[in-house]
Amino acid sequence: MVGVISAPLVKKVLRPVVRGAVKTSVKLAADAKRAAHEVNEGLYDIAAEANAEVLGSKEQPAEDQGQSGKKPRPGAAKAKVNA
Repeated sequence: MVGVISAPLVKKVLRPVVRGAVKTSVKLAADAKRAAHEVNEGLYDIAAEANAEVLGSKEQPAEDQGQSGKKPRPGAAKAKVNA
């Protein structure tokens, strides 16, 4: 008989507590998902930059074409003239 009387009271007290716990869990999961997405974007950007650097160094034109994309070193011109 005590259970029948106390059940509505427990339901009124327990429901908001459980609801709050579930709501907090959903917010934490959404925040974790957002953070993971940001980390994934950052890693993707780093990988893309590294890939561009590697492919860029392989696809540079030959030196005889004169457009290596790099600035010549100050002493490089003198070395070619003297050689």
